Amino acid sequence: MSAIIRCENLVKSYPADTRPVSAVANVNLVVEREDFLVILGHSGSGKTTLLSLIGGLTAPDSGTVLVDGVENWQQGDQALSVMRNSRIGFIFQFASLIPTLTVMENILLPLSFSQRPAGSRDLAEEILAQVGLADKAGSLPAQLSGGQQRRIAIARAFINCPDIILADEPTGDLDEETERDILQLFRRYNKNGVTFIVVTHNSELAASQERARVLMMRQGVLTEQDGEAGVAHA
Repeated sequence: MSAIIRCENLVKSYPADTRPVSAVANVNLVVEREDFLVILGHSGSGKTTLLSLIGGLTAPDSGTVLVDGVENWQQGDQALSVMRNSRIGFIFQFASLIPTLTVMENILLPLSFSQRPAGSRDLAEEILAQVGLADKAGSLPAQLSGGQQRRIAIARAFINCPDIILADEPTGDLDEETERDILQLFRRYNKNGVTFIVVTHNSELAASQERARVLMMRQGVLTEQDGEAGVAHA
């Protein structure tokens, strides 16, 4: 297999009262195609910032992020937007649904920024069934529980048939049974070729995933679970 994501000497800091806070500190990471990568870390460890850098949502202070050999920040804004929309499915820490759109409209929303494929509504109905909410297509977000909204956000991430899923605490609002179902869904997509990077503070989530690579992030530093510096599968 070949690398689908490569981070080289990645650095990102944010201003603070006395001195800048290093959110990502010289991170090197290689993610192979079809990997299932879990990054563990406490709140404030930098894992969400790293995910944002990989997804092309945040520019690094220095270093590079390459997706299939193309450096994110050497592309123009339009090319970067097309890459994010066509290649990457984002599951954010909060559901971030549009309150005035129905469940179905929220799921289909990413397709409005791309050339909508034929049968997209059928695909959306299939994904809705996969997350156990086939009967909620016409509901508004306010009519759903927090856990149901999270499942809609997960469904939305798959509508463009992405190569990569970047997931930030994807099961945070879910009960244990639903969490198990969603993780099984992730495994099925992974076995069908989708590369996953999941950031979480939940060590049980990492332990539940067969074939998962598990890394640790502390104070912006990424390491292998055994403590070695975080370049793997180079």
